[in-house]
Amino acid sequence: MAKNWMTRTKKKFLRLHPAWRVYVILLGLLVLYNEVLIYVLQKFKWSNIYCKEADCVRILLVADPQILGKTFDTHFYAGLANYDSDRYLAWYYEQAVEHVQPDVIIFLGDLMDEGTDSTEMHFEEYYTRFGAIFPTHPTARSIYIPGDNDIGGEGRQPLNPIAKRRFRQYFSERPAWVINDNLTIYNINRITLEMTLNDPRMVDSTGSDVSDRYLRIFVSHMPVLDVPSSFTYTAIHNLKPNVIFSAHLHVSQFARIHRSRLKTVQYKPLSQDKRTAYKVHSFDLSYHQDTQELLEIIVPTCSYRMSVPDIGYGYAAIDGTTLKYTVLWTTRRFYQLISYVVMFAVPFGLGVLYLLVKFVREHCTCRPRYDRLPK
Repeated sequence: MAKNWMTRTKKKFLRLHPAWRVYVILLGLLVLYNEVLIYVLQKFKWSNIYCKEADCVRILLVADPQILGKTFDTHFYAGLANYDSDRYLAWYYEQAVEHVQPDVIIFLGDLMDEGTDSTEMHFEEYYTRFGAIFPTHPTARSIYIPGDNDIGGEGRQPLNPIAKRRFRQYFSERPAWVINDNLTIYNINRITLEMTLNDPRMVDSTGSDVSDRYLRIFVSHMPVLDVPSSFTYTAIHNLKPNVIFSAHLHVSQFARIHRSRLKTVQYKPLSQDKRTAYKVHSFDLSYHQDTQELLEIIVPTCSYRMSVPDIGYGYAAIDGTTLKYTVLWTTRRFYQLISYVVMFAVPFGLGVLYLLVKFVREHCTCRPRYDRLPK
């Protein structure tokens, strides 16, 4: 059956005009490159992180996936856009998990584009879709924190208490996660202004400070050091973070600053130029602790729908007291989609031009200026 189909297809192809045959071949090569080869080639650029300590913790950071909803986008192509976005997110997430082999996977908020405003029925549907795109890993611990698109609370959009309770119910949000004897992750929620007030592990039975015996990571959707408030100062004073991971800005940036100068904090690009795009950055967390210098890393969005050119996943490893970090950059899907538009526009434009010329020829009555030769 397949052989007969191939024979018929070959005959139809050979009957095409040579120009159309060239076009079909080029279109096939473009699809092969855009849907297969470009993904494989991109993976070869990703850096590996090699650990020295046996208790090294590998962390995959997923920021702002914002899976598309069906309420606000009413364009005729909305279904196709959702499918393509889901497929793109799912493919790269699977490859990132395979590359990192994570012990912990942290989703840094804005999991859904319409999480705040969705009905219960739509939220259930989005939750199922989210689980299909980002399936849980059999050996890695998954951590989910909310963003403003999940529960509201940014700008003039008020915090939605129903969405807040719903997120915690579905994603098992917690104030903190003890990963092992060497690492604790704290949920510092700048939207709800909620956090763990203190950690009993930071003092021993005599009341002495033993916080230097283990590392502490803050995770927050919105940057913690940006526009510091009393909430920021309390969180830093009580829990003494070694490093902060946040999202929301959709770009890869970082800031290092002493605790006494938070009001002058400035974020700088991280791995966003060709020279350092795939570099593995190392940070001495014990040095930051000794000098009371704070380190915050903003993870770029992993969705090509966020109107930024550079998208990817954060990859961190806690190797003893050293943080190693790189970005797993992904391809610019919009460029691939534009190439399809251009490819399909060529025959359409030629077809319109052909019909226009044909119309002019059929309807243009060009009579000679003279019926007979002039005398």
